Amino acid sequence: MVGVRAGLSRSTFSAFVEEELSELEALGGTVSEDHRMGVAAGIDVALPLASAIELRVGGAYVQKGYSLDVSGAGGRASSRLEIDYLQFSALGRLGSSRDGPLSVGVLLGPWVGARLSCQGIFDIDLPEIGSISESESCGGDGRKLDFGVAVGGGVELAISQSLSLGLDLVYSIGLSRIDSDPDAPKNRSLALQAGVVIPLGG
Repeated sequence: MVGVRAGLSRSTFSAFVEEELSELEALGGTVSEDHRMGVAAGIDVALPLASAIELRVGGAYVQKGYSLDVSGAGGRASSRLEIDYLQFSALGRLGSSRDGPLSVGVLLGPWVGARLSCQGIFDIDLPEIGSISESESCGGDGRKLDFGVAVGGGVELAISQSLSLGLDLVYSIGLSRIDSDPDAPKNRSLALQAGVVIPLGG
């Protein structure tokens, strides 16, 4: 089975970035961590291993990152880090038979991501100076590779013998810190994807 899927990812980090958090707290007000909404799109091939078990091997473009926001009577400031990855995965799928019109399964397995781009963005809006926005590429900073495990589930609805519609919800847990700092955070990402599933040769 070949699957082509696309959807949205909701990403954040496992912990605050302490240095940036301290800079924002110095401005006063309320500090909060937020997520990054991005895109997750890719293609995969499901190989049958047993009657109800498959190995889904695939690659996807996934946008990850986070933001920190501080607001108060004196103004507002935010700091964002946007990292895009080419992510490869090998997920086991345990599910119901594909003989019927509806197949339901759970997914679990490892993934590894190669960093494609990384950008830091800082926005500040203060009455005294107005609005300022700066961005900077991460360049050689940070790790080029990320890895972790993914867990989720999905449903597939057959609309013909040669085509099914699929919907997956997968949570990816990063096990590698984004850079060499021992206090650096790890990626977390929840992706909702829809697409088509086609039998090989069908």
